[in-house]
Amino acid sequence: MAITDGLSIGCSDLQASGGIQRVFIREWNLKADGTTTAPDQIALGTGTITSIADGDGSTSKWGVFESKIETPAITISGTSEKNVNTYECNLTFMLPKMDLTKRNRIQDFAGKCLMVMAEDTNGTYFVLGVSDVLTGGDGGLDIPVASHIGTRPQTFARLASVEGGSGAAFSDENGLTVTITCTQYELPRNYVAGGVAPSIDSTGLFVTIT
Repeated sequence: MAITDGLSIGCSDLQASGGIQRVFIREWNLKADGTTTAPDQIALGTGTITSIADGDGSTSKWGVFESKIETPAITISGTSEKNVNTYECNLTFMLPKMDLTKRNRIQDFAGKCLMVMAEDTNGTYFVLGVSDVLTGGDGGLDIPVASHIGTRPQTFARLASVEGGSGAAFSDENGLTVTITCTQYELPRNYVAGGVAPSIDSTGLFVTIT
């Protein structure tokens, strides 16, 4: 992309708020019925993802993970060496009160290739674990996401750590802090729906992405 102009900063940029208000997570190539026989279908724009559909080719189903307010955060650490840009991207969120349901749901993440979508408090969706640049190299060596038929890109997100505990005093925090990470060779893309906006079901536990 040629650099032909710059950037402006307006009043709304200066007043943008911090924080993540919603976290959506799903497993790569997992259809709504739990099978993994067909690959995901992903449509990309310039710096965006406009559609994420499972093997049925229309929508994808994600889990909605609520967390303690003002604890979720995305952090990005990037380096550039020999024309290769590498970004370590992390999403951290806190689940208050350790119990069996939370324990089992987080345990489900272990060893899985994940996609993560996080909506910030300004209504912007960031996607981790879905990238159009897989190797970081030039010369046409990168494999587009659409070419990964029956498999998944190497830039998938994964469970990195779980920390927490019961606390000792009555006023201590009881819960688990979860960190999901991925290594990408481009900054996280924004999800901009090409069709219907994300729709959370009546239970608040699932969201449908087109």
